[in-house]
Amino acid sequence: MAGRMSGKVAIVTGGAQGMGRSHALLLAAEGAKVVVTDVREAAGKAVAEEISDAGGSARFITHDVTQSADWQRVLEETVNEFGKLDVLVNNAGILILKPLDETAEEEWDRTMEINAKGTFLGCKLAAPALQAAGGGSIVNISSIYGLIGAPSAAAYQASKGAVRLLSKAAAVDLAKFGIRVNSVHPGVTSRHSSTERNSWSTAATPRSNPGLVLSRLSVSKWNTEPAQM
Repeated sequence: MAGRMSGKVAIVTGGAQGMGRSHALLLAAEGAKVVVTDVREAAGKAVAEEISDAGGSARFITHDVTQSADWQRVLEETVNEFGKLDVLVNNAGILILKPLDETAEEEWDRTMEINAKGTFLGCKLAAPALQAAGGGSIVNISSIYGLIGAPSAAAYQASKGAVRLLSKAAAVDLAKFGIRVNSVHPGVTSRHSSTERNSWSTAATPRSNPGLVLSRLSVSKWNTEPAQM
């Protein structure tokens, strides 16, 4: 495969389904070698196989983004197999749909641990590998709910707001290494990578739920060249 990502190596966390899967497939279609990571082994392997069957280069690595040791293992295996790292997509996250007054402390902690801490660890621990490759790009998947307030998603919105501002801070701190950091703020899709959700209507219209978009979300193509990011 040849394209704008030809010769690049990318890691996509939470790549087993939903937007993460879309990110991985698109990067591969544009020529990147893709490392798909997730806690869902069977689904993650299926995405890597889908890329390989289409003529791309990919592998799956089991990965808990809240654990530094897992991050180190993923980064070491990526560099050992593909020689470098150019792009990190911090996509892994969970969504718990509950209002503030009904959110348990444990639910708050778990959401912040995966969505915010996981992104922090990725930015911090991937930086040396990206620097060693001569610079690169980190794309942090935040949310429209990292920009606005809405009912019944207090922990999620706080975590995604943290991702947004962490991205700004990381962009400043890592610029000296030639590393670009950006956050992306998609609307809520009808398929999140969380099994911890309340039932909600996928028949909602944009008028009744402005954050809802079609489940077949068309992911924007990223150009990770310096002039574009």
